[in-house]
Formats: sequence, C-alpha cells, structure tokens
Amino acid sequence: MSTRTLRLEQLIGQRVDSVDGFVVGRIEEIRAERHHGQLELVEYHLGAGALFERWSLTRGLFGLRAHQIIVRWDQIDITHRGGPRLLCPVGELKKRTM
Repeated sequence: MSTRTLRLEQLIGQRVDSVDGFVVGRIEEIRAERHHGQLELVEYHLGAGALFERWSLTRGLFGLRAHQIIVRWDQIDITHRGGPRLLCPVGELKKRTM
C-alpha cells in the first residue's frame, strides 16, 4: 500500500469540477476541527464569498454580495487526476450569500 502526501496549500485556488465536468468554483478556504487531539478536515469553501472570507473582507467594505459554496469533506475527491471533483450533484451542496 502506498501513501501519498498532499499539502493543503496545494489545494487553495484549485478548480473544482462537477461530476458532469462543469466548473463549480475554486477552493478558497479549508476548515478543520479538533477531535480527540487531532485535526480533522471538515469542509472546503468555494467561490468569491470564500475568497472574501479568506481575506477577512466583508461585503460592506465593497458593497458587493458574494456567494460561497460549502463542500463537506466526503463530497469531493481531491485525488482525481484532473483536479478536485465533486462526488455528488451540485444541488446537494450548501450555499451561503455573504
């Protein structure tokens, strides 16, 4: 069995495709939570809203509304040869407007 190491910073900015090949967005934020003394990846945040979150900007600063797509860790295949790819329909993803 081989082990592959992937650095999280390599995922930032990566385009995520849907199962039918359409671009869903780019990974802008990655959330992890501490469980039993270890960090566990929880979700990926995609889109302009996630980028604003990463830069700690609010929509009030620019007067813009930005959308953020939240993808649970088990809804994405980060090992796909063509780059990160959803494992579920886009309609199952959680969306937030900032």
